[in-house]
Amino acid sequence: MRFHLRLLMLALPLVLLAAACGDDDSPPPANGVSDETYLKIVCTGTRDFSDALISQSTAEGIAKVIKDFIASMKAVEPPADLAGFHKDIVKYLETAVEDPTSLATKKRPQPPEDVRKRLAAKEPGVPECQKGAYFTLN
Repeated sequence: MRFHLRLLMLALPLVLLAAACGDDDSPPPANGVSDETYLKIVCTGTRDFSDALISQSTAEGIAKVIKDFIASMKAVEPPADLAGFHKDIVKYLETAVEDPTSLATKKRPQPPEDVRKRLAAKEPGVPECQKGAYFTLN
């Protein structure tokens, strides 16, 4: 009986550890939001800026849209492999507030090519990216 009790005492922590780890097929927890959530924010801001170029009659009106885009970007933690790009795009947007139409001609920051391709492949599945895709290059 003592042997079985000892065996049970040794096995219990292993069972608890295995339960806490989950199954082997589970992806590791990601840092930041999902690609799709990030795409939704980037594509919404891109679309809103494009719409503002057509609908706003003042630089201030366009600048407000850019400020809103900046706020939505600052409110999200990007996927880990987009941290550098995230910092670059926020800076890119912030520098355009004084001259909001400059975004129409300034080169946009892009993430590393492999990450850009991954996001571009997901854009068609994100409704907000149907009109304002950012990562698909023509």
